[in-house]
Amino acid sequence: MTIARPIRDILAECMRRERYGLIRPLWSDWTGVDDEGCEEVRRRADHLIRILADYGVTLIPSGEPAPIATPTSPTILANQIYAQPDTMREVCADDGKFSIVAIKNGESVVEQSFTLNEVMLNAGLVLADDPAAKTIKGLGRQLAAATEIYRLNAAGMGGGK
Repeated sequence: MTIARPIRDILAECMRRERYGLIRPLWSDWTGVDDEGCEEVRRRADHLIRILADYGVTLIPSGEPAPIATPTSPTILANQIYAQPDTMREVCADDGKFSIVAIKNGESVVEQSFTLNEVMLNAGLVLADDPAAKTIKGLGRQLAAATEIYRLNAAGMGGGK
């Protein structure tokens, strides 16, 4: 049985997750601890609800959450690079692989490309404390990208070989 939550609370949680990704504290852990912080995001959600209403759109709960949809764009995720306002990093699906792409001042540079099979092999090296893991350039980014690929239901977009 699902406990009904106010639409503004659900929208606020989704807005926070869209902006920052899945971060700690999770919304469920954050509410009741930092009410001022939560309320700020809820006020933004209220504002978005009013804007949507201006366009004739009303948010209505439909029941249980739907399964995560597969992204419809080759860009799976885009994040601003910390302390570099002119640089974004994207995780993209392309030609049967995934790529991590840095975009600085509109110019794209592929930092690395990989399949999920390669990521799983590399993750095994990390778990086994294999010294070879330390030689893989950008391994942390690769593992973080794989986490986002799975979280956003995009694993089927990049092939597996």
